[in-house]
Amino acid sequence: MGIRNILANVGVPLAKVGLAVFFFGSFHSALAQQTDPSPVPTPAPSLQYIGQDGLSVERLVESAGSRRADLLAARQRLVIAEGRLVQAGLRPNPVFSTEFGSPRFLGGESEYDYSAGISQPFELGGKRGKRRTVAELELQQVRAEIAAIERNIAVEIRRDYARAISAARQLDVLERLLAADAELVRVTEARLNEGDVAPLDLNLVKVESDRLKIQRIEARNELETALLRIRTLIGSDVSEPLRLAPQSDRPPRLDLGLSELTQKALSDRSDLQAARIGERLGTARLDLARAQAAPDITPSLRFSRTKAFTDLPASAGGGIINSRDNELTFGVSIDLPVSNRNQGGIASAVGEQVQAVRTREYLEATIRRDVAVAYGQYRAAAEKLVLYTTQILPRAEANLQTVRAAYSAGEFSVFEVVNEQRRLNENVTNYNRVLEEYYTTLTALEAAVGAALPPSAFMPGSTSVLPDTKTVPGQFNREEFLKSINEGKAERIGFLKSTKPRIEEEKK
Repeated sequence: MGIRNILANVGVPLAKVGLAVFFFGSFHSALAQQTDPSPVPTPAPSLQYIGQDGLSVERLVESAGSRRADLLAARQRLVIAEGRLVQAGLRPNPVFSTEFGSPRFLGGESEYDYSAGISQPFELGGKRGKRRTVAELELQQVRAEIAAIERNIAVEIRRDYARAISAARQLDVLERLLAADAELVRVTEARLNEGDVAPLDLNLVKVESDRLKIQRIEARNELETALLRIRTLIGSDVSEPLRLAPQSDRPPRLDLGLSELTQKALSDRSDLQAARIGERLGTARLDLARAQAAPDITPSLRFSRTKAFTDLPASAGGGIINSRDNELTFGVSIDLPVSNRNQGGIASAVGEQVQAVRTREYLEATIRRDVAVAYGQYRAAAEKLVLYTTQILPRAEANLQTVRAAYSAGEFSVFEVVNEQRRLNENVTNYNRVLEEYYTTLTALEAAVGAALPPSAFMPGSTSVLPDTKTVPGQFNREEFLKSINEGKAERIGFLKSTKPRIEEEKK
């Protein structure tokens, strides 16, 4: 059944549940013990953790971006990649060399040989440009990968934020139910003193009250655990106080279809962008590997000076001649690619290129699946939320009020009260879980799409996924429900007092 069908069905006004006939027992002591019909509001325990002055999920994500140590460390990869980009564009340095040698160092003549030269390597095959292209793509890939890390952190924060709010809702409901259950214990004790009920009835009520206390402990622990996880996710200390902003009980309705969300994911997902850059990077590395097979050329220039002593033969008149010779030499060197033509580097680059293509293809298929699954879960959560709000909880709440009134009047046993209260508690718990599931599926949808859904993705104004209260009245409202639990005591006591004279007449 789709959301529209549910909205159409819940348009039928809900039937009002009441009691047709009341049979009253003895409850004079119960009335005597309950003299104050004015309810004392039970403070919501979640106010310690949730409030209008708390941090919204957007501020939590922003705080994580500036405080998380692992994210700050990941951003240093940008500095590393930028440095590699600068290095990739640099030309080879010239090489200067000089030599000096003389027999004088070993006790010989003062002859010497001196030379100085300079050489400049030149890269051929466009190596520097291709190396720079690879470095630029690596920098872009690092940016996309860091954006993916930031997206995952934001998803985790949103998920734990929804869990914390859900646990806070459950804690408030359990606190109010426990307050109402305390009244039920007092009434049952009074009726036990009058002999209207058995001790087993009182034990059942107390067991149910203790069961609610256990659930309250679990809800509080779940709330505090979620807050601890949020502190860790945003990079704050676990002992640092944290208060969250409340979440709307009437969540917005998504206004995008599956095809639009899929297209948005295929264009915005940062990990897919990184994969596409990786595909281009594989091609660039292959071009660089092929260019590296081309030999480099190194021209050189060298100046040499030689001082030598020559002994002339006797036929030439004898003696020693001191001669100095200067020489200027030009040269060029080039590697001969006979056995090493970078065959291994080229083969490795080809493998990396094919790997990048297959990775991108698989990721695109995965993204389509993730968006479809998340969208289906969102629709299911929306349908369940509509059912709980418009049908299940209003009926369960009316049933419990009726059974409680009948029990106070002596019509029903405590078994019916305990069972009906348990059913309502289970339904409210399930409602809180479904509301959490709705927000969690929105978060999962944002994770699948790759970015937070903009306001334009939802229905305009304050349109909610739930039907309008004017069109479908009698919907479950958490605030009114908590208030009704607190006011129920006064209403039932007033009802009992008003019927007391008639009961006494019936006894006569």
